[in-house]
Amino acid sequence: MTDPGTRGLPGPVPGTPGLGLPGPGTPEGGAPSLGRSLRADAGDLVVDDRTGRLTTVEGLDALAQALVLTVETQLGSDRLNTGFGFDRLAVGRYALGVHARKEYIKMELVRCLSADRRVTDVREVFFQDDPRFLELQPGLDDAARTGRTYTVVALVDTVAGDTLTLQSGGRLE
Repeated sequence: MTDPGTRGLPGPVPGTPGLGLPGPGTPEGGAPSLGRSLRADAGDLVVDDRTGRLTTVEGLDALAQALVLTVETQLGSDRLNTGFGFDRLAVGRYALGVHARKEYIKMELVRCLSADRRVTDVREVFFQDDPRFLELQPGLDDAARTGRTYTVVALVDTVAGDTLTLQSGGRLE
């Protein structure tokens, strides 16, 4: 059965470039596209000063921007997609220790990052006080790694075969 809303609509217009959206097709070169989007800076669209047009972002930058938006959006706040976002309010909802909060954040990051179909695997999620953090940032001293705020790093594998490193921070109190 076909969808009555799309019956009779023509397919893609010949001679027009693809939208750069991830999907079953792949661009020339064989790797799936990671997408294209309008560039955002602190939630605002960016206008090119020379042309007066909105600027775009594509590839790994587009995916990184989308994943940051996912983490910065509170779960349930999008009325059209209530499963979109990161549930940061639940971190402070219960009287749990720092270790339990860190584990919840890891699980929630894996859930919300892996929901993007351009992500094949959330390979690792670790905090600044984990030994793995020092492997990636060997020049840090102990004073820079401790305190009241925490930095979390997520290593994400993409459908294009690239690895993306995302970093965010906040308080666990």
